[in-house]
Amino acid sequence: MAYFPIFINVENVKVLVIGLGCIAARRINVLKNFGAEITVITKEVKTNVENIDIKIKEFEEDDIKEIYDIVIAATDNNAVNKNIIKLAKEKNIKYYNSISDKNDNNFFFPAVIENDEIVCGLTSKNGLNHKIAKQYADILRNTLCVEKKAE
Repeated sequence: MAYFPIFINVENVKVLVIGLGCIAARRINVLKNFGAEITVITKEVKTNVENIDIKIKEFEEDDIKEIYDIVIAATDNNAVNKNIIKLAKEKNIKYYNSISDKNDNNFFFPAVIENDEIVCGLTSKNGLNHKIAKQYADILRNTLCVEKKAE
């Protein structure tokens, strides 16, 4: 299946991230840069992120509320992530993403390439080949920086 690239305004969008490892931190930082309001629930802080609401506690099913527009399951436990996505669907959360299983996602996080004038999102066609997406994203970043300096 191919995914259609779409850009949405996430300014002031409420995001719940459960888990706080390296992948979660990357996703948090991208969303934060675009103005999302982020809440994190985690048993332990495994990486540093700033200016977000972090609740250090065990995840509970009642943590997923209808006020959230995006839920990201980013724990190191596949069964917990699967349950988080199940609950997000039951609560009619618009967008949900799991770091464990692409079949549990209704959107992917692209590589984000931006300068002062443009923003691009890049992913492989099926959302699985992160290596090739990163290679092309690096090429685009280098190209945009060179063009930007030449102006």
